[in-house]
Amino acid sequence: MLIIGGIAISLLSALYSADMTVGLGASTTGYGLPLLWLEKVSMVVPGTPTTYSLYGSGLSLLADIVFWTIIAAIIYLVYKQVKK
Repeated sequence: MLIIGGIAISLLSALYSADMTVGLGASTTGYGLPLLWLEKVSMVVPGTPTTYSLYGSGLSLLADIVFWTIIAAIIYLVYKQVKK
């Protein structure tokens, strides 16, 4: 249950976006929190498609899932202790 919660929170963290544009010619946006794990590149040239890719070969997404699973476990343990 905690792992499913961590995965769900990680996917919901894609609602957070950060501008990663470095130079001219393309607009780059990163999605995810605390690590940016999804990258969107929009070219300025008309007719060029917008591309989406996993940032860091998917390792950032895996680290994000582990992070949120640990946070969910800590919250669950605190809740369980307070409930006693």
